[in-house]
Amino acid sequence: VRLTKCAIHGDDSWQDPIGSQIGAGLPLLNINTPMSVNAGVMVSMQGAGWQEDGYEGKTNLLYAYLPVTLRYQHPAGFYGETGLQPGFLLRAMDKYDGTSESYMDHMKRFDLSIPVTVGYNFKNNLGVNLSVIPGITDITKDEDVKDVNFVIGLGVTYTFKLRE
Repeated sequence: VRLTKCAIHGDDSWQDPIGSQIGAGLPLLNINTPMSVNAGVMVSMQGAGWQEDGYEGKTNLLYAYLPVTLRYQHPAGFYGETGLQPGFLLRAMDKYDGTSESYMDHMKRFDLSIPVTVGYNFKNNLGVNLSVIPGITDITKDEDVKDVNFVIGLGVTYTFKLRE
């Protein structure tokens, strides 16, 4: 579970809201003792507020992400990971003047990001992490400006021990 600070960078009218992410991951391949390739699935509530031409509102985006990362786990509990995070837009809603309407026609369905995470796993299987996830693909259909997702998140993790 991760509390996030979301942003859409590009058009000057976007403002940053708070979002959240929840997901699960597992190691796919152990390269050697401290290195592994991990894959996961995550649902992310993102979006941004906006002000333009005297109006203001909020665009809420719901993505499903499938991150694949290379992870280095130090025996002391510290870890770092980075990789690629393809995402698929599930819902886009625009809210303004007390109304809410679909914004899917204005958004691209695919997003690609580069997650970078540092964290610490405690001996009781709990952990904390900090992630920076810059998007690299344009998420809107607006041809005049490139809008990309940008997420910074503080997370709490729990590691299940499936095998010893």
